[in-house]
Amino acid sequence: MNIKEIREIKKLYTKERCSVSRLCGCYVNAEKEKVATFSGSLLGMSDSEQLKYMEIFKKCLSGSMGKNLFNIDIPLKFEMQDADAGREDTVQSYRMLSAMRASGLRNEDVMDIFYDRIIENFHHTGNYMILTAADTYDIPGKSRLGDTMDDASEESFSYFLCAICPVELGKPGLKFSSDEGWFTAIDRDWIAEKPAAGFMFPAFNDRSTDIHAALFYAGASDALQFDLIDSLFGSDLPVTSEDKKEAFGTLVSEVYGDGFNPEDVKNIHETLAMEAEAIKNEPSLDDSLSRSHLRSILEKSGATDEQLDRFEDSFDAVFGDDPDLIIDNIYNKRKFEVKSDSVRLSISADRTDLIRFEKINGTMCAIVELEGEVEVNGVSV
Repeated sequence: MNIKEIREIKKLYTKERCSVSRLCGCYVNAEKEKVATFSGSLLGMSDSEQLKYMEIFKKCLSGSMGKNLFNIDIPLKFEMQDADAGREDTVQSYRMLSAMRASGLRNEDVMDIFYDRIIENFHHTGNYMILTAADTYDIPGKSRLGDTMDDASEESFSYFLCAICPVELGKPGLKFSSDEGWFTAIDRDWIAEKPAAGFMFPAFNDRSTDIHAALFYAGASDALQFDLIDSLFGSDLPVTSEDKKEAFGTLVSEVYGDGFNPEDVKNIHETLAMEAEAIKNEPSLDDSLSRSHLRSILEKSGATDEQLDRFEDSFDAVFGDDPDLIIDNIYNKRKFEVKSDSVRLSISADRTDLIRFEKINGTMCAIVELEGEVEVNGVSV
């Protein structure tokens, strides 16, 4: 799924558009015991309750690709009915996920199996809640100009979302009571926090149902639940945005060779900034970066013909057939950063014109123009 498709599903979780047919959950304590299970209708709740539940599910559709959101391809051998074709536990997991979707989360026996699978493979030291929602989305058609046509739906997308939320004791405090005209004590109680992990099955690829894929959410890319992903989907573990940024750094280092210098990095950053701005201003543009697109970026950044001749071999060695990159994986839209053993400089991403690099007495130096009022160590100078 790309970010546009994710946003299309995320927009469903508003009071006006919400059509969740069933809500199910399980409360698990720190000893991995089921404290309670529950189910019901989201539409039958009060407005404030609906809002809280929808905020949780929207969070599972938020963040950056490669950092919080990961496309999961489910291997075909794990979808087969014959357990001998793959690991039996994963084959059973795919059957379980398919049954949950087919029943709209109404098969309680399957839900119990699902909760057990989560409890066995989700690593958390405290209490948590497993929350699931089933929905069917009538996919609007698109005109040639890209406009949505709500009355031209040709396909329904049936799916479910799962959110796994830590449950923590709230902080004690005082609250104002209008009845008593006084501040009274707030008792500590168990409160569901924002999701630590979650997923959507099946995926909404090319604005259509893809039963061979899922979308996984991680609250933090350094806290990916690898055992959970492996158990549910039997897929290769996702590559984080940090890994992809490091791979891109390896690619450009190999392409530029020994002549690679800070000005080259600055030029690449500025080219990526222009690409990102173009994508922002033209929604129809794809934010994924293909082999040819990456080569074009380096060419626009000033890479020589000799350096570009090294691109193909370097690309194959680093990325293989498909880089699976989006521009946000390799472009920091907030800052341009320079680090050495003893110095760290951070400049606004759109003001790289304030810095230049020169060798002075054989040492590489960063020369930064200081605009406006200047403070050094908190003192105006």
